Amino acid sequence: MTASSAELIRAEVEARILVVDDEPEVAALIADALGEAEPAWQVEAETDPATALDRLTGETFDCLITDLVMPPMGGIGLAEKARAIDDALALIAITGRASLERSVAALRVGFADFIQKPFDLQAVRQAVSRCIQQARRRRAESRRAEELAEANAALEAARAQLDQKLEIASHDLVLSSKRMIRQVEQVALVADVARSVMGVIEVEDILGLCAEFIGDRVACRSSTIALHETQDNAVGLMVRAHPSEEEESATLCWLPAPIRSGILCRAAMTGKSVHIEDIAASHLLHAQEREFWREGRLLVVPLPYQNATVALAVLHRTSDDEDFGIHDIKHVTELAKVMGPAIRAAKLHHQQRCRIYTSLEGIAQAVEQRQAYRKGHAGRVLAYAMPIAPALELAPYQIGALQIAANLHDLGYLTMPDSVTNHPHPLTDEQWEMVRRHPEAGAAFLKPLEFLGEVAQIIRAHHESYDGTGYPDRRAGEEIPLVARVIAVADAFDAMTSPRPHREALSLEAALEQVRRLSGQQFDPRAADALLNIPGDYLAEIQASRR
Repeated sequence: MTASSAELIRAEVEARILVVDDEPEVAALIADALGEAEPAWQVEAETDPATALDRLTGETFDCLITDLVMPPMGGIGLAEKARAIDDALALIAITGRASLERSVAALRVGFADFIQKPFDLQAVRQAVSRCIQQARRRRAESRRAEELAEANAALEAARAQLDQKLEIASHDLVLSSKRMIRQVEQVALVADVARSVMGVIEVEDILGLCAEFIGDRVACRSSTIALHETQDNAVGLMVRAHPSEEEESATLCWLPAPIRSGILCRAAMTGKSVHIEDIAASHLLHAQEREFWREGRLLVVPLPYQNATVALAVLHRTSDDEDFGIHDIKHVTELAKVMGPAIRAAKLHHQQRCRIYTSLEGIAQAVEQRQAYRKGHAGRVLAYAMPIAPALELAPYQIGALQIAANLHDLGYLTMPDSVTNHPHPLTDEQWEMVRRHPEAGAAFLKPLEFLGEVAQIIRAHHESYDGTGYPDRRAGEEIPLVARVIAVADAFDAMTSPRPHREALSLEAALEQVRRLSGQQFDPRAADALLNIPGDYLAEIQASRR
């Protein structure tokens, strides 16, 4: 955090903070330091968790800073009860040397940051500032959602009022009635769009839906929604719909490199529509923009949220089509009023999911580090799996699931004791039974995260065998998710070519022979063949990496 941003936080945040630590000196030290560093903060300290809980029940606090290890209920128990009272309460943990299990439990409760003893008071202040800001933003987004719902209700009420006026309009007011009809249609359209886009949380889905809505309601050859990154003033993702063609759905396009200049960025920066009468003669387009629109006419309309452009609507017509007019701009601008907030909400949801995945990836890496011989295993599994994916014709969404599942596939080892994961000799039958439960444990760990539902199923099935003799569900053939079959052969190949405490690593040639022998039994024949066709030099490079 820069000095200027720290000053901004200091100026904007007024908050009540409760510090809980059974060591009075520590609690007082943190409370006094925060109070002196930020006069706007009201910082109070308690040494008894029960007393602290009584205060949290009867008073309002913005942030709880608590030691994790305190009798009788502990910091995690206190945080769970506090969150039941106020689910927006920011949580920060004070810990001396937290175990992996305690850290995982704290993340599940909702702790946003950890303060390690001995701690830097400046770092503590910055952590508190971040957490309070995040809590304030969550409350603000909730209020905005309520405001959007109220706006939708207002639109519905306006539509009902206009309908009533039409029913009582006399024949002498024909022209006025026509104007009212147009207003009703516009209100109905905006209300219909608002109902359709509210609750859509996938960025690609909301962009495609908006592109189709605009393309269906404004005459054009193609309707494109480009996602705008405000901080970088760049466009990197676009979704295009072709209302004049019979396509099943909008087309998703990730640009080779973000566009930071051209008509899209110009419209985003100014917040005003840009109209290009002749694309071929215009000097305003970026080179990548010309790859999408080579000739004809363009209309670019910003989709705003508050004072920032979150996306842009791009409508294309050929030179033979009628030029865009003021009515087209007004039509898209009205739709933009409800599309902008919906796209913004989807972007925030996507960013939150990215943060969750980053935390999960950190946990998976910590699991790997418990076993020295497994260092870099997940990365090598992914590296082996990626060349297999094209041979099995995995769709883009499946490749995305493959990348996540490969990194998280051994999360279930969290439930394994060190006596099993670091056993220096061949495992006993009882230990093997514990190991065989790790796919189920990994899937169960991800179960509360609905957006990782497909990944959880892949992780559960990555030790199933093609002939039905695997575990945990003894699924066979096409019953096993395709991505799980890819990970299965990549996972086994890395295990064979990696040393274990009780055996040496197999050579690449010996491991490939095992894959060839087990094709159709343990492995999907197509996945096995794809691995066998990877050049040996590439396999050797992966085998030696990340160790």
